[in-house]
Amino acid sequence: MSTCRLLSVWIAMLASLGCASSRQPPVQTEPRAQPLFESMPYDTWRVIGAPARFSLDAGEGGATVLTGRGPIPSNGFLASPRPLGDFRLEVDVRLGSADNPLGDKMNSGIQIRSAEKGGAVGGLQVEVDPSKRSWSGGIYDERGRLWLAPLDGTDAAGEAARAAFRRGEWNRYEIECIGPRIRTRVNGVACAEWYDAVVSGLLAFQVHGGPSCEVAFRDARIEELGSHAWRTLASGAGASSGERCAWSARLAPEARGVRVDVVGAGRMALTATDGAAIVDVSFTAADGGAARRIEAVWIDGAGAVLIDGRRAARFAASALPAEARVLGESCTAARPEWLSRD
Repeated sequence: MSTCRLLSVWIAMLASLGCASSRQPPVQTEPRAQPLFESMPYDTWRVIGAPARFSLDAGEGGATVLTGRGPIPSNGFLASPRPLGDFRLEVDVRLGSADNPLGDKMNSGIQIRSAEKGGAVGGLQVEVDPSKRSWSGGIYDERGRLWLAPLDGTDAAGEAARAAFRRGEWNRYEIECIGPRIRTRVNGVACAEWYDAVVSGLLAFQVHGGPSCEVAFRDARIEELGSHAWRTLASGAGASSGERCAWSARLAPEARGVRVDVVGAGRMALTATDGAAIVDVSFTAADGGAARRIEAVWIDGAGAVLIDGRRAARFAASALPAEARVLGESCTAARPEWLSRD
């Protein structure tokens, strides 16, 4: 074979290898944390509520530092330009100023899964609390249900959580929101776990209203992990073990929640794929014949039942929920939905 012929064959082989290589599926990589203000540039965020003063500067080592300052008459927030679904956020937090380095009588928080409400921000908040109460890392519902997961336990875990925050110093906050479950850690110490039916919303940094407040957030990094959504659930009512069943539904294996509006007194019951009872929670009728929202949410074998947003029970299950029922002699059910990943 001539040299020219041999060269042509080699070129053709290399070209075919290149084409085969280009047809290979892309390598799937795990999501990675990004600097928050690169993922969502600072100039796209907006101040909502009272006119707190925010600035973004370079700190030691080049880490970005967001500083919020008062005084302001009521709470002010720097809110993200878009809502977030599932994510992990890590950020260092320090509360205090040059003339009040320990942050006495100051307060702040990080809003998650929140929304603009009446010219301010409302929704879930991870607390920054240097008071003697020491509930930093607890979960509060701003302009809503108020305290949901305070650090008021008297066991060793509660004591460790309350001792985790260090006044006048940088404190590492880790916040994980995946589906219905929210977990918080402060300086590596587990603080709060809460299950909720709100699965998306704004992220925001709070400057608390009052005569003096200064809070800094350093090196904020976020890892976005997809999202969950509520969907209409086809269902039907029927008899169950001699009890009147106002509503029932079979649940898909990928379900991570179910909710329904109920008028009247009754019970919400979940049954596992192996037929075992998971949870059975009673509720009373609302005043004036109003509907109550009954929600059950879960992930990784654990979850909670909420009645009008208040936790009525926690549960753990070795098998997935397979059926949900609302039982009651005189109750009626409407607007059923189920929760799954988008």
